[in-house]
Amino acid sequence: MMLIQDLIRKKRDKKRLTSDEIKWFVQELCKNEVEPAQTGAFLMAAWINGLSELEKINFTNAMKNSGTVLKWKLNGPIVDKHSTGGVGDTVSLILAPLMASLGCFVPMISGKGLGHTGGTLDKLSSIPGYKVEQSETSFQKIVSRVGCAIVGQTSKLVPADKILYAIRDVTSTVDSVDLITASIISKKLASGINNLILDVKVGRGALMTNVTRAKKLAKSLVSVANASNCKTRALITNMDDPLSSAIGNALEVETVVDVLLGKNKNEKALLDTTIALSIELYSMVYPAKSKTEIQKKVHSLLDSGHVAERFENMVSALGGPKDFLSTYKKVLPKTKYVIPIRAKKDGYITQIDTKALGNILLKIGGGRQKASDNLNLSVGFTKVVKSNKRVDANEALLMLHYPDKCLSSSLEEEINNCFTISGRDPAQPINPILQKID
Repeated sequence: MMLIQDLIRKKRDKKRLTSDEIKWFVQELCKNEVEPAQTGAFLMAAWINGLSELEKINFTNAMKNSGTVLKWKLNGPIVDKHSTGGVGDTVSLILAPLMASLGCFVPMISGKGLGHTGGTLDKLSSIPGYKVEQSETSFQKIVSRVGCAIVGQTSKLVPADKILYAIRDVTSTVDSVDLITASIISKKLASGINNLILDVKVGRGALMTNVTRAKKLAKSLVSVANASNCKTRALITNMDDPLSSAIGNALEVETVVDVLLGKNKNEKALLDTTIALSIELYSMVYPAKSKTEIQKKVHSLLDSGHVAERFENMVSALGGPKDFLSTYKKVLPKTKYVIPIRAKKDGYITQIDTKALGNILLKIGGGRQKASDNLNLSVGFTKVVKSNKRVDANEALLMLHYPDKCLSSSLEEEINNCFTISGRDPAQPINPILQKID
C-alpha cells in the first residue's frame, strides 16, 4: 500500500520516484484523496530537488492520462504551437490559419492571460460571438472542416494540471522548469497532436529574463515531448520589445487582420517570428522540403489573402461574424478616447520596459491579476515605438486607448517611464530569433 507521506519523504530526501508511484499520486490527486498541504509539500520537494528526466517524462504522461486524450481521424499532419508568453504576442492568430493553409490540422488549445502577458483566448473573446468554450465533438468537427480552431481547455483535459497549478500558484512553485515542462507538455499531448513548435521567449517582457534560463526550459520541453512521441523543436525568441505595435486584446486582433489583409507592412518582428516558427514546424512534418521552398510558399499564401480567408473561416465556425474581414473595424470593441502619450525629450529609444507596459495594461483593465478578474477588451496601446527609433520631443511614444478623456498625470508619467531615451544612436537592430533547440 502506498502513502502520500512516503512519496513526499522520498522526494524530500532526493530519491527518485518510480513510474507507478507517480501514476498513483496523480490518480489520487484527481480523486481528491490528497490533502492540499500534502500536494504543496510534494511540489516544494520537487521544486527544491528537481525531477530526473525519467521522472519528468512519467509525471507528464501521468498528467496527460488524468483525463480525456483526444483522438483524431484526419487526412493530414496534426500540428500545434505553444508560447511561454509575451507582450503584444499574436503569433498564434496568424500561425494557426497559416499552417492550415499549408495542409496541416491545428487543434490549438490556448489559455487566458494572467499577469503582464496577454492570453490568446482573451484576444479572440473580443470578437463578437466567438465562443472559446467548445465541446470536444464540436472542436473536432471544426478542426476537420476548417483546418484550425483556437479554443479553451475543456474540464476533461488534464484535470490534474488544474489542481496542481492552483497550488503551485500559492506555494511559490510556479517557476520550476520541471513543473512547467509537465504542465505544458501534458496539455499538448492530451490534445492529440504529433508535431509541436515551441516559442520560448526571453527578455524584458518574458517570464524568462535571461537566455540561460530560457535555454534550460526549451531543452526540458523539447526533450520530454520528443520522449513522449511528439516531434518537437523550440525557438528562443526575443521579448525585449513588445512583439507588435499594438498591446491590448481587441487592438491586437485588429492589427493581426490588418497584417493578414496587407494593410499594415510595419509589423516586421511579429511576421518574422511567426514565419520562422511556421517554417520550423512545417519542416518537421516534411523534412525533405527545403526551408527556402517552404518560405516561398508561406509568403505566397500570406500575400494572396488565403491565410486571411482561413482566419475568417475559423472565426465564423466558432460563432464570430461570417464577414469579419470586411467588418472587423466596426465590430471589435473600442474605447471612447485615443490619447497620444508624448516623449518629453529628443533622442533614441534605447530600451523599453516591456513588462511594465504589460502591467500598465493590466492596471487599466486589459489584463488579469487573478483568474476571476473581468477584462475591458477595448483598452490598450497602439503605434508603440520600437527600440532604436529616433523620436522628437512631443512626438507620440504610443496611442493610449482609454475610456476616460481625463488622464491622470501619474499614469502618463508611468507610461513615459517605460521608454528610455538617449542622445546616442544605439544602432543595434533587435534580432527576433535568437536560437534553435531540437
